[in-house]
Amino acid sequence: MNIGIDLGGSHIGVGIVNDEGNIVCKKDTDILIEKVEDIQNFIIKTIINSIKDLLDKNEITLENIQLIGIGTPGEPKDGVIKRIVNLGIKDFDIVEKLKNELQYENIIIKNDGKCAAIAEKMYGSMRNYEDSVFLCLGTGIGGAAFLNNKLLKPKKHSGFEFGHMIIEKNGNLCKCGNRGCFETYCSMKRLKEKINKEIIEENMKSRDLLKFLKDNKKNEKLQEIFKEYINDLTIGLSNITNLLEPECITIGGGFVHFKDVLWTELVSEFEKAKYLFNKENIPVLNLAELGNDAGIIAGKFHRLLQNCNIC
Repeated sequence: MNIGIDLGGSHIGVGIVNDEGNIVCKKDTDILIEKVEDIQNFIIKTIINSIKDLLDKNEITLENIQLIGIGTPGEPKDGVIKRIVNLGIKDFDIVEKLKNELQYENIIIKNDGKCAAIAEKMYGSMRNYEDSVFLCLGTGIGGAAFLNNKLLKPKKHSGFEFGHMIIEKNGNLCKCGNRGCFETYCSMKRLKEKINKEIIEENMKSRDLLKFLKDNKKNEKLQEIFKEYINDLTIGLSNITNLLEPECITIGGGFVHFKDVLWTELVSEFEKAKYLFNKENIPVLNLAELGNDAGIIAGKFHRLLQNCNIC
């Protein structure tokens, strides 16, 4: 068995994963960043407490765990996370701290978007395509790209920061310091914030918000927000297509939970190809088949990252 940790921009998920890659049990903790004084300490304590709680409930010990895998945004390298802009983290030596606290050595960390992308490429919606892109829409936007069945990997940085391509000159201010970044218009966090602010006028949680959206599909203001969001998302997808010309683009992350209110309209708008250079052979749009648990089952994915032939 493995332990998978999904460190996101708004939550921390910890799960025990069996050898088939299925989640045995998991625990999620929200990150209310405005209420956290020391974000690094909060993350370490939350992970440790969650691991101990899950192990106790299942009557197992760390000796039964083969590996702890962490999927994280930002640029993880040599056990250190750099630049998680949505959490204000510049340098975080997370692996060393966890090793010391848990007295456990086999801990690996990788970018969450790339973990999810490899899983979708090997087992999910991208397995039948040689050229494909994975786009993770959550608190921010990340992802990965494959050409000729190989994961593209820059030498300098982790690359493929799709969320920080500029889609609006002098546009919304991003936490990275730039303006007009794709994720300031199309991350799920920004969409939910806009709906909460302009329609509901309260901070409704995701589950309640989703029910509200399904019950109020004909709300004119809501339709305006959806139309603007889908247009901005189409711009981003078109930019990616014009650069990489993938056969398919898979969208994952928190977006998958909102498919009932966004997916049909998004596919229809993208297929109009109004922002595409090549208007023939438009990429297929897919939803992530493995849902939004790719970070949780990172233990399985990290073994793939070490051993698979697409890396």
